[in-house]
Amino acid sequence: MRNLKELFCVACIALFFTSCEETYNDKLFWPGEISQEYGSYIKPYTLDLTYSGEKLIGKTVSFKTENSETGTLTLNDVVPGEKETPINNIQLYENEEKGYYTFSGTNITMGGATVKYNGSITPKTMKLDLNVAMPQSKWNKSYGLSNFTKGKKMIVGTTGGQYVWKESPSEILTGAFYVHMDDVELTQAGSQLFLRMKLVQNALCYFIPQLLQTITLQPDGNIIANYTTSPVYIGKVPINEIDPDKDVSTIAMFVMKFMIGTMKDTDISSALANRTWATSPINLLTWSVNNGKLKMNLNLPAIISQATKDSETPIDAELISGIVEALSKSDAIQLQKLLGTVNAILDNQYLGIIANMNESNFQQIFYLLTEGITFNVEEEEGHTHLYLTKESTTAFIQLLPQLQPVIENLLPESMANNTTFKNLLGYLMGTNEDSLPILW
Repeated sequence: MRNLKELFCVACIALFFTSCEETYNDKLFWPGEISQEYGSYIKPYTLDLTYSGEKLIGKTVSFKTENSETGTLTLNDVVPGEKETPINNIQLYENEEKGYYTFSGTNITMGGATVKYNGSITPKTMKLDLNVAMPQSKWNKSYGLSNFTKGKKMIVGTTGGQYVWKESPSEILTGAFYVHMDDVELTQAGSQLFLRMKLVQNALCYFIPQLLQTITLQPDGNIIANYTTSPVYIGKVPINEIDPDKDVSTIAMFVMKFMIGTMKDTDISSALANRTWATSPINLLTWSVNNGKLKMNLNLPAIISQATKDSETPIDAELISGIVEALSKSDAIQLQKLLGTVNAILDNQYLGIIANMNESNFQQIFYLLTEGITFNVEEEEGHTHLYLTKESTTAFIQLLPQLQPVIENLLPESMANNTTFKNLLGYLMGTNEDSLPILW
């Protein structure tokens, strides 16, 4: 009797393993082989991802299946505004001749976006093509820059040796960049801060229209811009052709216009004459709506790759993607250390700025870069205003002193060495007690 029981147990075990073997042998790949995370940072690179027909780097996706017949695809920070986008009940179809599974379909995400997907998967690679339509939003359109207008406005001034608010007849009311400061302390420091921000406003109202024509929030969540391919001018002289001896009067005149606020709309329109424009690539910057506010997210690997691809020491896109993706679940201090190590190899000035920030500034910048920049939005008389509060800009303002030498290196040598222009940069980016970062 005991022998019969033992024989029965052996037969059951043999039947169990035989059944399992038959179940897996009829699949192209076992579930465990394709249940994994695919990403461009994994070596060898395992994800070939396109978004709206263009390659998208710096992202990962996860796939999980129990039976190699249906599965769940999770998009990690791919759909704008969604940290994770799970797509359930994906049907896998064998292509035995080519050696992969294929899948396709349409899904409505929890955030309301429509995702059309088409892909193939093996244990080594996933190819995935995505086309996304964001939920209907009134912000989905093109925007131009505000016209430059001036009129009456309250400013900080002095009366009888006291700092007071007083009306000025010719201040900027609208433009490409606008500063609203109604809570400045009526002190010497408050007055200096007001003047520094007025200088910033005047200068950016002049330069931004030369760099940027329109911004479009696309239906797929991308942000594209029409940007200039023409040189930037000061007066009638291109910046890269400025001679500090010959053009000193032009530089001095515009510095005074920026500092005192005597710039006119004709100064801007003259600089915009005969400019040429190009459209930026997609998959660098995205938008989404969160609680009535507009959130913009940077694809840092793609931006760094785009910005440095023509430099003498370009940064490999897959390397940067690896830095961001591999450490996205870690803390900012570890990421900064790794960026410092990479910068020691590449000697790239952009990475150098980030790697050499103090810990506090890097923590804030890291948060904004990984979590996005949230703009308040107001509509008034047909105009849409995007603005940041003082608190949300502090990290950027405190970064300015570290950017000053970079800006100087980007300028023509003759201009960078010009005393008047160096003093202007000092007011905006320096570390003296009357400079913007200190007053802020």
